[in-house]
Amino acid sequence: MDNRAHIWLIVNLLTIFLEKGTTSIKITKVHVPNFLEAGSAGDLDCTWSEENDHMYSIKWYQAAKEFYRYTPSAKDPIQIFDLPTLDVDTEKSWGGSVRIANVTLGAAGPFHCEVSADGPTFHTASVQANLNVIDLPDGSPIIRGVRAQYIPGDWVDITCISRRSKPPPRLSFTINDKPVIASWIEPQSNQFHSDGLTTSSLQMHFSLSPRLLQREGYARVRCKAQILKIYEDSVEDVLSTTPPFQASVLDGGRAAGSCPRLCQYSSLLLHFLVVLHMVLFHLI
Repeated sequence: MDNRAHIWLIVNLLTIFLEKGTTSIKITKVHVPNFLEAGSAGDLDCTWSEENDHMYSIKWYQAAKEFYRYTPSAKDPIQIFDLPTLDVDTEKSWGGSVRIANVTLGAAGPFHCEVSADGPTFHTASVQANLNVIDLPDGSPIIRGVRAQYIPGDWVDITCISRRSKPPPRLSFTINDKPVIASWIEPQSNQFHSDGLTTSSLQMHFSLSPRLLQREGYARVRCKAQILKIYEDSVEDVLSTTPPFQASVLDGGRAAGSCPRLCQYSSLLLHFLVVLHMVLFHLI
């Protein structure tokens, strides 16, 4: 066989190999939840097309660690490899579908499905998707720094705190259900803990002007904590004015407990009449 024949044979073999390669086993879909709450469960799903191959096994990895394997030809088709970051619910897992449970913050990151073909090709396909794990705050947010009573013009200095979450929430204030002036707000502060959680705080400083007060003489302050579209919680407190100011705002008159001049004159007149009556009684 001359050189041209050798070249022709190699080209044909390469063409056949490439044609087979284009119709090898492939993954058609990988589904991983966008978000899971720490301690909760979720479903992973991997589907494939065999084309000219025959599927031998499916494996799921969290980062580089295999935790699930499905081999339909094996005596025990499902194998589970323990991970400290999650559990596998074997009763709800089969084929390329896996129910993971008790996920921890350490489970966040890349997951990938790997499908392998049987011989003679032993083709392998792999597709990756990311999982985010969130840990919701320890309870509702709280507002600190509210005094028992204020008078108009007093300086208000309050802080909203949301404890221990991942990711940190976005904190915001409203007064009487209306957005506050941006210059009143300090940049949000996030304190990171060694366990990966964050405590967040937001400070607000402003003067309690009369225009902020409702007819009852108070202003309602609300702080809201929000994590993406998954979590939202809020807390409300009241900035109350002193009773004298409340009376002047509501009635346009004097503070409760004060006596107008007419009241004082009436009292003097009554006293005078009593004395006059006693004098006249003795003269008679």
